Amino acid sequence: MDTDAITTPPAPLFRGAARHRRRRLLGALAAAGLLTACGTQSSSGVAAVPDEATSRPAGPTVSPDATAPTAPAACPGSGVLLRAAEADAAMGLRVQRIELVNCGTRAYTVSGHPSVQVLDEDLEPLEVTVSHGASAIATLDGFETATGPVRLKPGERAVARLAWRNLVTDVTRPAADGRYLKIAPNGGGTDAQTVPDHVDLGTTGKLGVSAWARPAPDSPERPGARP
Repeated sequence: MDTDAITTPPAPLFRGAARHRRRRLLGALAAAGLLTACGTQSSSGVAAVPDEATSRPAGPTVSPDATAPTAPAACPGSGVLLRAAEADAAMGLRVQRIELVNCGTRAYTVSGHPSVQVLDEDLEPLEVTVSHGASAIATLDGFETATGPVRLKPGERAVARLAWRNLVTDVTRPAADGRYLKIAPNGGGTDAQTVPDHVDLGTTGKLGVSAWARPAPDSPERPGARP
């Protein structure tokens, strides 16, 4: 074989080819880095999309009792506002004050006993015997007193009291656990309001109600403190 026919490429040609291969390698590495920065790839070569369930911020938590009635923030259209004080408890006997405030612009008159119904947490009525006075429950001052009409000017208030015993005397019956009171100031359902309250009647099923009266001079201005 004629060795003179074989020629060796000049050194600059080899160096140019090497530089070309390095540029192609660097370009491939840069493309791979760009894909990594944008997100992971699936086996098919398509970039994976982040899971919407994990990337979306959590929504607001809904309170389970968001539909439960609460005390009105403003004066109702009837012009009167009803609310319940904290019960005074002693040896299973509960005595609680309910209050009617004339928050309107005209005089409002109450007479006799309010109509009271005990409701459970689902606003369903409980089987409770409501009586005027507390003689079937305990001997309490002022509960048996009958008063005449009480005329309230705007800003004035009237009070009535409730009495019951938290006793379980019959294990075959579920204990009555009231969570709301439906109160009509003059009976008959007129101007009735539902207010939150805890009436733990046990199995006695009896509730006594006094008549409306003007508050005593030393009575606290707002319910919440025990009388």
